[in-house]
Amino acid sequence: MTLADMSDIYANFPLQSAIVTCGVKASVADGIAQARSEADKLELRRTLAYVLYGGIFIGGFCHFEYDYIFPYLFGDDHSIKTIFEEVCFDNFISAPLCWLPPAYLVKAAVYDYPLREGLEKYVHDIKHNGLLTKYLSIWIPAQ
Repeated sequence: MTLADMSDIYANFPLQSAIVTCGVKASVADGIAQARSEADKLELRRTLAYVLYGGIFIGGFCHFEYDYIFPYLFGDDHSIKTIFEEVCFDNFISAPLCWLPPAYLVKAAVYDYPLREGLEKYVHDIKHNGLLTKYLSIWIPAQ
């Protein structure tokens, strides 16, 4: 398969490509994190949670946010003003309401505990572990 073939796949199947790409990236990232930890073996449930979250929520929902919602809300202009508005929206609206809670819900589903408990852990991490501060300290500069 050539790079042109891959480019065609991404162009013709953007949603599916985003889901698969982000799912694979999540799997690799979690595998590296687990390899660097002191765990004796790969925890497959944890990897499954990352693949589901990465693929469905990051891959799928980011595709819709960036390719449909942002152009609708902010237009197609690529000015500094538009980029600033999109970064602010993504970090202060999307992240706390759309990106971070599903990570806790997916983990709750994969580890078989109530979804409500997942959301309670999310709120606890915001209030007591600086989740949003940590998130913003990484993603604002990265964007």
